[in-house]
Amino acid sequence: MKKIQEYILKNKSIYIGLEDSKKTWRLCVRSEGMIVHEVSMPARYANLHNYLFKRYPECKIQVIYEAGFSGFWLHDSLEEDGIDCIVTPPSKVTQEKINRVKTDRVDAKRLSKNLENCDYRSCFVPDIELREDRQISRTLVMIQKDITRTMNRIRRFFDFHGLHVLREKEKWSISDYRGIRKVAIGESLRFSLNILLDELDHLLNARK
Repeated sequence: MKKIQEYILKNKSIYIGLEDSKKTWRLCVRSEGMIVHEVSMPARYANLHNYLFKRYPECKIQVIYEAGFSGFWLHDSLEEDGIDCIVTPPSKVTQEKINRVKTDRVDAKRLSKNLENCDYRSCFVPDIELREDRQISRTLVMIQKDITRTMNRIRRFFDFHGLHVLREKEKWSISDYRGIRKVAIGESLRFSLNILLDELDHLLNARK
């Protein structure tokens, strides 16, 4: 069987479906219309690199995986090593109607078959500089959400303890939040309030 497999894979086109998860990668390898190997490995690039180059020398290798939490770094690493990599939107992957069961093994098999049959759509993969620029925008959006969340916590703090501070105002300004440090309250409440106000100050400074 080993000699047959080596013969089949020598100088052949290899199509690999990779199911990406945080700790483990599941691979299904196809060539000439059939599955030639299935394997799981720890989700570290060195493991994948060694597997591909030691097991499939002189082969033209293509890998496909679904876009997800891990972004595009795996795509970059494979492309740098001369391996064609496709990132596909999860919602666009063709599924067989007879098999709706989702497991890593099933998904890897489905991806490899789609790749070999050219039955897939690829994502636009932005370059690293564009990704990093977009991360700034995403970070600022997250900070703004945290600012709003912290402001709401401060207002609920006063409502919960019956402290009628600025109750007549529908919307508090930044100066209102900073001014409530001077409100006369007990030592324990002061400790808790200062934590919230310090967090708000930190977020406001990060947004600048």
